[in-house]
Amino acid sequence: MRLPFPPPIQPMLSNAADVLPEGEGWQFEPKWDGFRTLVFRDGDEILLQSRDERPMNRFFPELLAPLAASLPERCVVD
Repeated sequence: MRLPFPPPIQPMLSNAADVLPEGEGWQFEPKWDGFRTLVFRDGDEILLQSRDERPMNRFFPELLAPLAASLPERCVVD
């Protein structure tokens, strides 16, 4: 792959907090249990990567065609 950000990349992980920050400029979203996956696409090549930098294509082969059909030719998606 020849991307500006080649795999593997460590994703930014969330931190637990007892209280939410106040003031403007903050955005929040709930933490859902499941898989954290980064998607790397360079033309016909697609790599699914776990947050632990492990390949995940073999676990989700059904996602490769929809990702190829909907993502730009070269991108990294978290």
